[in-house]
Amino acid sequence: MRPRTPSPPRPWPPGRPGARASRIDGAGAMEDPAPNPGRRRAAGAFLALCAAGLAAAAPVLLPAADRAWHLRAAADDPEALSALRLPGIADAERIGAGLDAAVAAGDDDLARSFLTLAEARGVPVSPERRARVEALAADAPRRALAEAATGFVSGEGAGPAGLAGAVAGDLVGYGDLRDLWREGGRLSRGESYDPLLLGLAAAGLALTGATVLSLGSSVPVHAGTTTLKLAARTGKLSRPLAARLTRAAAASVDREALGLAAAAAGRLDLTALRRGTVGVLRPGPFREIRAVGEQSARIQARLGTRGTLQALSVAENADDLRRVARLSEGMGGRTRAVLALLGRGALVLGSGLLAVLQGLWLGLAWFLGAALFCRRAGTALGRLIWPRRPRDHRARAPVAA
Repeated sequence: MRPRTPSPPRPWPPGRPGARASRIDGAGAMEDPAPNPGRRRAAGAFLALCAAGLAAAAPVLLPAADRAWHLRAAADDPEALSALRLPGIADAERIGAGLDAAVAAGDDDLARSFLTLAEARGVPVSPERRARVEALAADAPRRALAEAATGFVSGEGAGPAGLAGAVAGDLVGYGDLRDLWREGGRLSRGESYDPLLLGLAAAGLALTGATVLSLGSSVPVHAGTTTLKLAARTGKLSRPLAARLTRAAAASVDREALGLAAAAAGRLDLTALRRGTVGVLRPGPFREIRAVGEQSARIQARLGTRGTLQALSVAENADDLRRVARLSEGMGGRTRAVLALLGRGALVLGSGLLAVLQGLWLGLAWFLGAALFCRRAGTALGRLIWPRRPRDHRARAPVAA
């Protein structure tokens, strides 16, 4: 049996234009076709273009991806979230503007908070601004008595003492009696009334007594609901929070029992009024108001009444208020200035969530592109260093039968 003679290789696919056939040398080894110089130059240019694109995109995409990663990790930590967002916000211009606005509003506590934040971040504050803050603090005792009296009578305080007077009026029952008589009378006459003020006034009177079913009667909770009423009256509640509390208050008030309570309010019979308000509130719908009131009392212990009103102006639910309380534990005296600069952005990702996701996806796309480029560049470099060896297709000797 004679050995088979190898046939010359045919181009594959047959008839393909530009196909290059391999050839066999004299020893029977198949040699790869010579590389096309034009094709090699095109591949090199493509790799160079990819490298330039990755290098140009890295300074833009990688820092954004790193920031997005840290923001996502700090989503449940208000202190860490604020620390990440403050560098782009807390500059000398914004801190100075915040100081001026606090002094103009007579809020020396907020002004001191801005000074504390400026010192913590190393932002210079002009001596003139510091002098205005000191003058505002020195003038506070002179205004305190008149503001406290106005707050007690009207329920609207212009300063810390006025706010304290409004809270004191509700704690003894006078402010709640006034609001229940006014809003309850409007309801009974079919006039426009404020359901949130009405529900909070009824709750306040019940808390002034012994208990509202199982809702509790502690002074801190009462102070929290009183602060809610003060925020509602002065327009310091955020729109989403005001809408939630208004719905809860409207659902929690029993109109029939409210009529009896309003009649007692008209007779100025505080004892009968307290007994009557027990049946005015339905415990189920009132739980949300109570939760917000409890968190408000917790914040008030740390930030004061004005700080609580500021928190209520940015929070949208009880969970946001819990985050404010956590923020105050970490930020201390800087909390009010941080809330003034960042708003709700100090508490949640909010509208920045889309930017965070975009940064993460773009960073992932860059790393994927870099991995593919490295793979292709490594293959090309390896072929330059270690060229392909000819494949051995020599005929084998037949095995003797």
